[in-house]
Amino acid sequence: MHWKGIATVGLIVAAFAWSSNIAGPASANAFPANPGQLPNSADKLNWVNYTDTAEGAFSMDVPVGWQVQGGMYRFGYFDVRWMMDARSLDGKIILRVSDANVPPYALPGPHTGREGQPFFKPQQFQMMVSSYRDGQGYAAMYAKHRFASVCKTMNPRQPDWTPNLPPEMKDDLGTKSTDGSVFYDCDTSDGPRIAGVFVHSTLNPNGGFWVVLPVSFLAAPARAADAHAMVQHMLDSWRKNPQWVQYQQQITQAGLERVRENFGQFMKQMQAYHQARTAAMNQQVAGFEAHQNAQARQVSSWGETLTGLETVSDPSTGTQFQVFTGPKANQYINGNGVIVNSNLSPGPEFHQLTTVQH
Repeated sequence: MHWKGIATVGLIVAAFAWSSNIAGPASANAFPANPGQLPNSADKLNWVNYTDTAEGAFSMDVPVGWQVQGGMYRFGYFDVRWMMDARSLDGKIILRVSDANVPPYALPGPHTGREGQPFFKPQQFQMMVSSYRDGQGYAAMYAKHRFASVCKTMNPRQPDWTPNLPPEMKDDLGTKSTDGSVFYDCDTSDGPRIAGVFVHSTLNPNGGFWVVLPVSFLAAPARAADAHAMVQHMLDSWRKNPQWVQYQQQITQAGLERVRENFGQFMKQMQAYHQARTAAMNQQVAGFEAHQNAQARQVSSWGETLTGLETVSDPSTGTQFQVFTGPKANQYINGNGVIVNSNLSPGPEFHQLTTVQH
């Protein structure tokens, strides 16, 4: 690859290192041991502050007693995306804040390939080539993919709610952003639902790329107002970890300096910055190439189905229950009932769950 092309890529990479929003290398599921009863109003919910277990990148309040999944997902050293899912135990409210299945988009150019093609650089990022779409246009397109497997019919209705993004999610200088919302009356196998999508779309013309932040919900009509209030609470509680920002800036700078050099030399530079993360980073690199194709398929799939659960058995107790199907091969549980989706054991206090074959 010529240096001119690498320089162009470097501008893209440096700019979207935090802004991009997609399921990846790490996933955490939180299932409280005593979930209790579902409250009648969002105001009566109990909340707990969740910190991303993959890299400690951010924290956010999540509802106690709900099925919760999310965190920071890494698709490359410059491509990191986050999301949080929450599902009530009765299935009448399903929320997603941000979406790790949505890639950042590279504007078509001489070094990107044609419209609709993947724009992929090993160990760096996984983008798609696409002309810019504003928030309203993207929201309509996203909603059809997001709810296609759940809604038998989708009849447009007038949006009656728009979330307020917190200051920490605002755009950088030099970018242009647009917002859009779409709502639908959705007929599901569990009864009528209201499906809603809000999208914040941001164009960086100087960097040659654009990103979107989608927020979506599926709720029984009587619970729609609760879903709105919960989404806003989660957004308002979201905080980026300043130490992680510094960590990512160092990785980005090192990557731009070393992108022409041998990858092993690049990793040595990373180790110099973060000796405490050496083992984890080496493990990630070792399995990175083996999972490239699978991750690329996840990017193009627009996310898994809303009700993607699998039945597992705890070999220590013989009990069976359901967990979210994650991108990793195994599910692990500890004595406090915390479940982690991972290829390798997250620690000695965890033991592996067994998938129940139907």
